[in-house]
Amino acid sequence: MGKSSRNFVNYVMIFSHILSGSILAGAGVGVFWHFFGRISLFNRLLWGFFLLITSLAALIGVIYFAGDESLEPLHQSMIVLSDSLGVVCVVTAVYALLNRQNLSLITFIATVVLGILLFISLLLPDVRVFTPIVPSLGILVLMLMAVFSLLQRNKRGLWVVLAAMMMGLATKAEAFDSLIHPTDFYHYATTVALWLFGKASDWRVGVV
Repeated sequence: MGKSSRNFVNYVMIFSHILSGSILAGAGVGVFWHFFGRISLFNRLLWGFFLLITSLAALIGVIYFAGDESLEPLHQSMIVLSDSLGVVCVVTAVYALLNRQNLSLITFIATVVLGILLFISLLLPDVRVFTPIVPSLGILVLMLMAVFSLLQRNKRGLWVVLAAMMMGLATKAEAFDSLIHPTDFYHYATTVALWLFGKASDWRVGVV
């Protein structure tokens, strides 16, 4: 393959990353705006942390892929923030959603503080190796809560199960390397997961 051909492939790959990252960034904002306007304040704030951190990480990634390599450390830090604070927030938010609870200020603060402490811990060199474990544990907890909710005939649980499955697939993006670049697969799978979380919160979805 000649140099010009390699350059063309690189440009196509970069454009693909920018496109998929832009879709994910827009999805986080769009899902938050469309689905989470009717819920109570602290519940909405936790969903906002999860969705908007995911969007911000994707947006920084878009700028990084567009050529600003100085943003790589910030991009990596935002991914860790999404995998720590974001995961803790969505677990608490889903618990409240499935149990139809309005979170208190104390619960909100405790969740955010726990997420921030986890984020800081994962930045430490000796702890950084455990970063991939946190989203996996979060997905497992979400699945368990959703299955228990389904046993109680709560239809929201089905949407949470589907969202958790998509999040799980996103963490296994490397397995789909033969079909699509892992970065793009992660972006698209996460986008679908965010939409499914939004559907779970839809006020028209309830107990069957």
